[in-house]
Amino acid sequence: MIDQTATATATLAIPLDGLTITAPPPEMLSQKNVESVTGIPARVFLDTIRAPGFPLLITKLGKLRLVQREAFVAYLRALASEPASRRTTEADERTRVAAVLASAGLESVPCPRTDRASAPPAATSRARLPPK
Repeated sequence: MIDQTATATATLAIPLDGLTITAPPPEMLSQKNVESVTGIPARVFLDTIRAPGFPLLITKLGKLRLVQREAFVAYLRALASEPASRRTTEADERTRVAAVLASAGLESVPCPRTDRASAPPAATSRARLPPK
């Protein structure tokens, strides 16, 4: 008869490259971990959460900005599913800006976007309001 309570002990050697350790994704995203979790650069993340009308709760800890991962991913999916309405909103914004400038006797001057801060071109002159 075999004893059912008997145990055996063995040592097993597994090479480190044969192991895959998977940690659960973080509950909160910040500018420090957003790229490794979602692939979005920190600068894009910060610009997105600072945009007017960003609908999610942002927790501020010093300079660190945190949002819930699941809610942020859902927000990104919603943006991806409605690109036409977003373009319409951006066009409406440009129209409102043009109307405000026109009421002041000014007009918008298109400048190429470099996504970097830079000085205006040398040929650009500063706009002045017309004399009264």
